[in-house]
Amino acid sequence: IMNKKFKISSVKELHEVAKAIAKMIPSNKIFTLNGDLGSGKTTLIKQILEKFEIFDSSSPTFSIINNYMGGEVGEVLHIDGYRIEKEEEVENLGFIDYLKDEPLCFIEWPEKFLNFLPKKYVNISIIVEEQYRIITISI
Repeated sequence: IMNKKFKISSVKELHEVAKAIAKMIPSNKIFTLNGDLGSGKTTLIKQILEKFEIFDSSSPTFSIINNYMGGEVGEVLHIDGYRIEKEEEVENLGFIDYLKDEPLCFIEWPEKFLNFLPKKYVNISIIVEEQYRIITISI
């Protein structure tokens, strides 16, 4: 198990975290993000995607899954499980089919997806403290 911790106090510092995560790709394809509403999960994903020249990403809160194509990384899925209440909904999304092509995958609110994930994935947790965010990357 590897743990890497960042303590950041501004969005500017987020690019260091994004760079560290980008370096973990392609040997890691699936990243789950945990953190309270407004903790910066989507912002972090946007910064990671920009490292792969995907500049039009947005939160998939309503569509649940957004697809992007990134030159060197191929297909990227940005998934937001916030509105998913039951695991059957994950099955109905065709999530398992999406994973067959081994896309790069970022999952916010991953609780309902955990039973469908391969054993190897990277978990990113964001904890908001007064002026800081503590971001922990663990494999």
